[in-house]
Amino acid sequence: MDITFLKPPSQFESSVKEFWIWRGVNVHELPWILPSYECEMVFHLGNPPLVETEDRKLIRLPKCHIVGPQTRRWRLLSESDLSLFAIRFYVGGMYSLFSKRGDELQNNFPAIGTEQTASEFSEMNHKFLFHRNSSSEVYSEEEMVHLLTSFLDQYPGEPSEIPAYIRFALLELTRPSTSIESLSQTLGISRKQLDRKFKEIVGMAPSEYRTVHRLLEMVRNPEHYRKNNPDLRFTDLAQEFHYADQSHFNHDFKRISGSIPNEWFAEYEKMSHFYNHDSSDTDRMDI
Repeated sequence: MDITFLKPPSQFESSVKEFWIWRGVNVHELPWILPSYECEMVFHLGNPPLVETEDRKLIRLPKCHIVGPQTRRWRLLSESDLSLFAIRFYVGGMYSLFSKRGDELQNNFPAIGTEQTASEFSEMNHKFLFHRNSSSEVYSEEEMVHLLTSFLDQYPGEPSEIPAYIRFALLELTRPSTSIESLSQTLGISRKQLDRKFKEIVGMAPSEYRTVHRLLEMVRNPEHYRKNNPDLRFTDLAQEFHYADQSHFNHDFKRISGSIPNEWFAEYEKMSHFYNHDSSDTDRMDI
């Protein structure tokens, strides 16, 4: 499994988390993909896979598509290895760049452009990623960054400013103990007003964002995995993330991820690399 992370140019660094490339990814090695508020634009270089949602719905992905904010877990189904490249956005990044509403993208995988656009774009990138020269596989990461940057420059939509009170709420809700009611009072708005604007920008309610953020913080930390920290105690993890007790922690983790903590942190360390990548660096990982 070959994953490459590329740093976006400075004009997008506040909205775009990273460009990344998958080559030869065996989906059978991946767990269910967790709920997330980070949108992506994905460009498949082969046949796009199916998506199976936790409620057993099957969705055939377009060749080029957006992954909207997801409040459910899902997984990829494909008999062949996947090769793709993607643009991953920070929370609210598609709203700030293109006025794309999170609530309209929620739990959706809409196509990008026309089928002709998707075909032409994929063909151009085949040349960058899979051009063979005397049995050597060659591609230029600079060209990839340039191409994806050009795509963002030409993507339709106008910038929208994320209100300061939503930015404040995003920060406050990273704390598991934050009360939505007290946050609304601090902001001087009703709970209903906060929910409406937050959903519009983020694609999930404040309470959903708080819950998903807490889970992602857990799985994005490599020190929470048995391989790196064999002495890890889940009672300590539950306390660190402000759970009332171990039972509540186990129940909440399984409800969202589909796995009990012991199973996840024993098996899926590679997923921490996907989630935990620091976009200030340009890395290449062979997993």
